[in-house]
Amino acid sequence: MGEREEYFLSNLLDQYKNQWRFRDWESLFSKLPDLSNSFVYDLGCAHGDHSQKLSEMGANVVGLDGNKDLLDFAIKRNILNAEFRLCDLSNLDSLNLAKADGIWSSFVPAYFTNFDKTLNSWKKLLKPNGWMALTEMSGLFDHLPMSKESQTLIKDFYLNSLSRENYDFESGEKLKSCLERNGFKIKESFFLKDDELSFQGPAKDVVIKAWESRLQRMGGLKNFFGDKFDEFRDDFLLAIQNENHVSNCKVYFYLATIE
Repeated sequence: MGEREEYFLSNLLDQYKNQWRFRDWESLFSKLPDLSNSFVYDLGCAHGDHSQKLSEMGANVVGLDGNKDLLDFAIKRNILNAEFRLCDLSNLDSLNLAKADGIWSSFVPAYFTNFDKTLNSWKKLLKPNGWMALTEMSGLFDHLPMSKESQTLIKDFYLNSLSRENYDFESGEKLKSCLERNGFKIKESFFLKDDELSFQGPAKDVVIKAWESRLQRMGGLKNFFGDKFDEFRDDFLLAIQNENHVSNCKVYFYLATIE
């Protein structure tokens, strides 16, 4: 790994550590069934924080992800009763994986713009009456006050990302209907308290730094905005520091079982 890649990975890992503090994960984990001696997949496990929590709750965990560098970090943590595998989450059918009691996946569905197809693949990994816990957001950059130009650019960026099948920035609000279309019954649903994405009022310093880091990493956003990126970045950072700041971004959580 080159110096640039090492810096990027270090920056990303720091961001993930902050995200654990920013989000009320306990409110989600508390809704899961008893995990004692259960078998759970953590799909899109990244560096393993959620896998570790699932393990601590009594589960045997297999974390799957497509990022080798993050998986290497997860493996080095030696998490009890957890193993990690590199794979393409959109194509699990060919891997002959064992069926699990449950599936956990957080901030992953948006990467699959045809999530119905992906969800059907994931569903095949569940035992009868198995459960699935999904967390995803809608409206990452939907923060006010921002200029009309910035708001228009963001909407255009969302549409471009979706049309290119890169990322669905409105994925969270589509999860309920997607789960129900594919044979799941919703057991629990609510908005996750999130001090980075869906807070109201001026941002704390640590949140501002997290957003600065996120914006710096988003190459697709920079390329789409071109010479307008710096202006948008400054406009957005000023918006989240404004006393009248309002976030319209929502983080959705659903716990569902196979009907």
